[in-house]
Amino acid sequence: MDIVTQGLLGAAVAQAAYGHKGGKKASIYGFILGLLPDFDVIARLWGPWASLKYHRGPTHSIILCFIFAIPIGILVSKIAKNGLTNREWVGITILALTTHPIIDWFTSYGTAILWPITEKRLAIDCVSILDLIFSAPLLIVTILGIFSLVQPSKIRMLSIAALGLSFGYAAWGYHNSQHLAALGKEMFKQQNFEAVEVRAMPTLLNISIFRVVGRDADDNFMVTYLKKGSDVPIAPLRLAKSDKDEFVQKAAEHEHCKLFKLFAMDMIRSKSALNESGLRQVTFYDMRYGAMNSE
Repeated sequence: MDIVTQGLLGAAVAQAAYGHKGGKKASIYGFILGLLPDFDVIARLWGPWASLKYHRGPTHSIILCFIFAIPIGILVSKIAKNGLTNREWVGITILALTTHPIIDWFTSYGTAILWPITEKRLAIDCVSILDLIFSAPLLIVTILGIFSLVQPSKIRMLSIAALGLSFGYAAWGYHNSQHLAALGKEMFKQQNFEAVEVRAMPTLLNISIFRVVGRDADDNFMVTYLKKGSDVPIAPLRLAKSDKDEFVQKAAEHEHCKLFKLFAMDMIRSKSALNESGLRQVTFYDMRYGAMNSE
């Protein structure tokens, strides 16, 4: 999810747990703590490949977030100096850090939520990386908490209600994704395309229109767009074949290609062609994303 929503979620879970005791400090520090896993963006300083490898990597491991929440929570308790105990600040930190990779897991982008058990990026295609409907309830209760616009005794229940609305929305998105993935698989089958994997990924800002992508055993792809509540595609079904010549095979052995495949969760299409200079060029495409009317 976008970084602002991550902070809002951190604030909301802190308020839901201890907002009645911690007041605005629980809200403020919850917001800051919710941002921490995304500090892996500093990997960009070492280039795009480092960013590809480390963003949403180990810092987004729910296991490491839980472990590091303990010393970080104790440190925050020393800095905040309010009525909450060390144990309560550790609790806030655990909630703020671990919910961060969870909602990243909700998106199609993928996150290494189970690192170091596995380096695989995991995703369940509930919501897009930016969805104002998901974020709005969290924003409202964060503003109420940080600016003390309601009594501390009420902020806890309001935050729980906001979390319920946001996560309920995500659950509906998951339902839509699974339904449209199954529908897409049937459509692809009617086109004699035997998919070994089908994903329905929400488009930006909604959970109604999904990009549906099927991959066969030879890494060829079929793509369309479907809308919840309709059995008719809103974009033509497009077949995107992968090239499999010796140049593709050699490029696929390169560490950068292996990293890109890990990042794209195996949804990569290969193309091999001569460029304008007459040189062989191999290009790999992340098929999770693309324009509606072109591939």
